[in-house]
Amino acid sequence: MKIFKNTLVILGLLSLQGCSEDVLTQTPDHVISENLVLNSVEKLDKLLIGTYNEISRNTYLGRVLYKRAAVKGTDFRFVKTTFNPRDYESIAYKYEESANNSGSCADLWRQSYKAINNLNLIINNIEAAEGSEAAKREILGEAHGLRGMVFFDLARTFAYPWIRAGASSQGLPLKLSSEEVVVDRSSLGETYDQVLLDLQKAHDLLGENTWEQGSTKYLTKMGVKALMARVYLYKQDWGNALKYAAEVIDARGAANLLQKDSYVFENYNSESLFELSITAQNSLGSNGLGAQFDVSDGGQGDVIATKTFTDLLGAYENDPRALLLQEDKEGTQQAFIKYFNQGDGGGLSAHNIPIIRLSEMYLIAAEAAAHGAGGGETAALTFLNTLIENRTTNFAAHKATETGEALKERIAEERRRELALEGHGVYDYIRRGKDISRPGDEHVNTGVNAANLNIQATDNRTICPIPASEVEASGMEQTEGY
Repeated sequence: MKIFKNTLVILGLLSLQGCSEDVLTQTPDHVISENLVLNSVEKLDKLLIGTYNEISRNTYLGRVLYKRAAVKGTDFRFVKTTFNPRDYESIAYKYEESANNSGSCADLWRQSYKAINNLNLIINNIEAAEGSEAAKREILGEAHGLRGMVFFDLARTFAYPWIRAGASSQGLPLKLSSEEVVVDRSSLGETYDQVLLDLQKAHDLLGENTWEQGSTKYLTKMGVKALMARVYLYKQDWGNALKYAAEVIDARGAANLLQKDSYVFENYNSESLFELSITAQNSLGSNGLGAQFDVSDGGQGDVIATKTFTDLLGAYENDPRALLLQEDKEGTQQAFIKYFNQGDGGGLSAHNIPIIRLSEMYLIAAEAAAHGAGGGETAALTFLNTLIENRTTNFAAHKATETGEALKERIAEERRRELALEGHGVYDYIRRGKDISRPGDEHVNTGVNAANLNIQATDNRTICPIPASEVEASGMEQTEGY
């Protein structure tokens, strides 16, 4: 948390390759004044673009969060690695997190707060910067939206879910200014209030979507609505979850769902609401997301589907999602290749990272309605079946008709099929209070001694501890249970 401001703008400064001569002749010559970045809307915009890139790094959405969500759940497992074993990642897989050995949690914590501090610099300085008022409004809207998203990802990773103790649970240290040092942890209620406040500000500042190809590589008004639906779902505010999901659905409609005969994860496909742009220039190669699941062309391929998941994908007749299963390093068809290289160079990870898309809105709307919002179970079945109809050639045989708890389980099952490897996985289990059961015969050849396969949803190891270095440096309160 104690990061000096001048380290936070490095990324933005590195992108300022078109600086004028007066910038290049500053003295001393190894120091660049913050004022050269903070007093210009154009340069703050470059810092914002740089922050999108920071969010896409392998220590956040570019690998750690999505991979962690997958391997701590029921549907994916490690297979013995091609390269050096990543002990810090196997810690998560084995549920062996501790305060002094938190695996990749520490990297995720640091990277997330680095992004937050960059965004604070933008939010705190944009008003006084020189430049267009319209540009200021757009930059400020995106910065607030991104800050809300990052705080939310931190909350679902480092704080117990809402279902456990509601608003009174431990939350996050809410650092909202580039000038302050914050070590006190807010309550979970206060954390969610801040997340939603940021997202609401973003919603009010951003203009209407244009839906031009590629426009969703930045956070837009509709992308913010989608994020709000997700946050309210985790908060178990079913009415607002349905409200915002339905607004996105009304704007886009079922015609924009990926179809059963064209289920391909191309960049900026028809379902895109917000995705991070990855090209050969900023691809992480074998360190990036795609390479974690694909062994071809030098990929790691060290995470493959379990039989539990392949059986799930085989339940519907001609489910297009089953076609994403390809040959893995063990010679079976359990490599789930949702991400594929889409540019020259960049390795297997030159592909965009989907943050949120239209299918999730149908599933959020269905879950919220199944919990009594809006039209109740009738509406829930309509939302759910709209998606299922686009995922099988025999809809009559697989149409959802369940009620009560069975309907909620059917929706959860559909989330596992549709949103696999998109950062949900284990989070869906713990936010619903569902224990995790992983059959031992599905977790062989892992390269690790996977002793802790099953775990209760209430176990502290389902979430990350605050890194020990942070606690020691600042005196921050450690998470209950660690």
